[in-house]
Amino acid sequence: MERLVSDAVIYKITKYADNSAIASVYSYDYGKLKLFLPKAYSNKSGIHTFIPGELDFLKKDTTNLNKFYSFRIDTSYVEYLSTPAISLRLSLYFDIFDRLYDIEQQDNVIWTIITKYKTAEYSKINLFGIYALLKNSGHMFNFNVCAECGSIIQEQGSLYMGQYFCEKCAPEEAYTPKPYVNTIMRAFSNQELYRKIKVNTYDEISVLDLFVNHIENITEKELKSYKLFKELIFNI
Repeated sequence: MERLVSDAVIYKITKYADNSAIASVYSYDYGKLKLFLPKAYSNKSGIHTFIPGELDFLKKDTTNLNKFYSFRIDTSYVEYLSTPAISLRLSLYFDIFDRLYDIEQQDNVIWTIITKYKTAEYSKINLFGIYALLKNSGHMFNFNVCAECGSIIQEQGSLYMGQYFCEKCAPEEAYTPKPYVNTIMRAFSNQELYRKIKVNTYDEISVLDLFVNHIENITEKELKSYKLFKELIFNI
């Protein structure tokens, strides 16, 4: 066992018994963690989700459930608490992270993404963040080349069972997003295009519909947080 300190975000707190809970955490140095919080619901706990900060914990050798000591938030990110446009997106983002990443699987890009929500380009950073989750966890489909004929897909493509097809080869059951979705996705791997491209909430939903279709297919489970996201995002 070793007592450690790391930059981290607590993204979910699940009630365990009495005042105790299990915290789901992303840490910069140790990836995805589970922590036991003995007094999570006491008046003095003051534990906030989705705000970056410094985590102090005891990493155990014989179990994935580690011991929590303290969490000190970075006050420069306190706006995340009072900005529904950020907290709603982070809720969806970490729900996807929780499904795609294993315990202690590291990905330092996640920390960069989390800190970028301060830029106010919420839709754009949210899409890039979820794309990066899929790519870095090994689950992103190739949207540039048709899985059947190998032709380059410039605009219209269709997703079916984790593979992307051109218009000619797409199965009837395939999910076909709006044509501009491919342009937005190409920007994720092109810095110049990414800087120039503008993404609004409607564009965000169009790309997320495609991503969530894929995520639900590979995890074989409905992403309920996305349903809530779509219900609330235009009302905040």
